[in-house]
Amino acid sequence: MATPSASNTSVRLELMRRAEEFSVIEVPEDVPNLLGQVPLEVLDFVVDPRGQKLIGNPAHGGEQMTEEY
Repeated sequence: MATPSASNTSVRLELMRRAEEFSVIEVPEDVPNLLGQVPLEVLDFVVDPRGQKLIGNPAHGGEQMTEEY
């Protein structure tokens, strides 16, 4: 059985009033979408395991910070 080929594309992810462009891989419709650690770090979010929710990074006062080189 042949495996469908994946293609790369770019999307704008907007989450809790924060947004960024990311490269993504297109997958079949029956595969669940997952939001991984890299986008969370870029958007400066952390997971609060005790409160079981996503929060702005407390090390940055909950505000999004971006490193520029």
